[in-house]
Amino acid sequence: MQHRDNSKEDTVHIEPAEFTFGGEDSSRSPKQATASALAQDKRNSYWPAFLGVFMLIALVGVFWGLPQVVEPPKRSPNKVATIATSSGAPDESTQASPYTDAEIMQQRREVQKVLQEILEIKEELKDRKVEIWAFEEFYSAEDLALKADEIYRKRNFMAALEKYRESLQALEYLKNSIPERIERHVSEGNRALSHGDKDSANDAFKMVLTISDNHPRGLKGIERADKLPLSWWHFTQGSRAFNESKLDYAQEQLKKSLSIDSEITAAQDLLAKVESAITERDYQSAMSSGYSAIAEEKFESAKSYFHRAKKLKPTAKAPDIGLAQAQNEADRVQIEKLLQQARTEETKEEWHSALKSYTDLIKKDSSLVAAITGKARAAARAKLDDQLQDLIQDPLTLGEGKRNYFARQVLTDARKLGTQTPRLQRQIEDLENALTQALIPLPVKFKSDRSTSVTIYHVGKLGNFDQREIALKPGRYIAIGTREGYRDVRREFIVKPGKSTIEVVIQCAEKINSANNS
Repeated sequence: MQHRDNSKEDTVHIEPAEFTFGGEDSSRSPKQATASALAQDKRNSYWPAFLGVFMLIALVGVFWGLPQVVEPPKRSPNKVATIATSSGAPDESTQASPYTDAEIMQQRREVQKVLQEILEIKEELKDRKVEIWAFEEFYSAEDLALKADEIYRKRNFMAALEKYRESLQALEYLKNSIPERIERHVSEGNRALSHGDKDSANDAFKMVLTISDNHPRGLKGIERADKLPLSWWHFTQGSRAFNESKLDYAQEQLKKSLSIDSEITAAQDLLAKVESAITERDYQSAMSSGYSAIAEEKFESAKSYFHRAKKLKPTAKAPDIGLAQAQNEADRVQIEKLLQQARTEETKEEWHSALKSYTDLIKKDSSLVAAITGKARAAARAKLDDQLQDLIQDPLTLGEGKRNYFARQVLTDARKLGTQTPRLQRQIEDLENALTQALIPLPVKFKSDRSTSVTIYHVGKLGNFDQREIALKPGRYIAIGTREGYRDVRREFIVKPGKSTIEVVIQCAEKINSANNS
């Protein structure tokens, strides 16, 4: 079943249908029609029933059949609703399309949205005093908005929307450019500070604070600009001193400048140059002093200077070379001194001292021929010296066969050297005398009591006597006295060469206790 389309677009109206019954002339009067009907009723008694059925069929035909026959008019596809002209009054001959009305409403909503964004950005820019730092760009963007207003009043909403968007885009560009503008003015301010231009620096940092209230770098820049005159004066003094090669004074002034403002790049750069020049100056001075100390054989001082140079320039190779040279020279001088000392000790016949000096020399330079031969010579002489001294200092043993033979061998070795050094000559003479005297017997007087039997070890038994004298070679002797019933007696005595006669008393006087014998 089809239903009627009641939309606004359907402008075709269905007019009510007129019906006539029985072919009667509709122009007849009511009385005539009534009379005719009564006459008809008389002629046909079933007429009322027929009329009711017919009317029912007519009603059904009107409400069901007619919509099937009459179709709604079709809308032309080329028909386009137009916006009212500049007079603002719609054309009375046409009615607005709902679809077009919807498009217009959408455009107006978008315009309102863009306008809201424009107002928000415009308000923010005005708060940042945009008229000061971007006058032309700001009013160019505002001019676009005014032109959009004129177009909007003409109800050309789409064109107005595009123009509003252009204005919004221009304002957004201004807003987005704020960080870059701040950075640019900060850079300009810092550049002015680095050139000592207080006024330009103030202008740049004030512009930063105009764009952004209480901007940290803007506030800091203003503070630095206030300190600039004094800081720059010290920098100028330092720069002049540097050009005059007064490096220490230049360093002092530049440090004062940076103590007032530590971010003055010109002072930082110049201070780096000054300190580099000071380092180079001190380095060269240390190296020169080191080599001067080497020439004066002040090797420890030289090493100290080279270490100072190394500290100033850790990567430089020259200090290491200087240290090596100082050490080599120190070793050379020490070797010369030790060699001279060893030779002096040889001359003095201090053979053990000479041996130690030559040993120390070999430890420093194992290839030193003079030290090697000197050590061998000193060792042999030290050994001979020890043997001679040992024999001379113990002449009592020289009378013994083996000892006497050894002494004569040592004496022969000493004579073979053929040197006439005082100590050796004295030792040879002393040993010869000791050997001669060791073979000359000396008288020794013994006293006893006739009851004691006396025996001398390695000599023989003397027997019982009151007094007796015998000749003994120089040496150490032991005499033993024995007597029946008495405790034995032991006497040690020494016969020294060249001494007068000695006397030895040996008697057994202590009886042995009879109880002990039992």
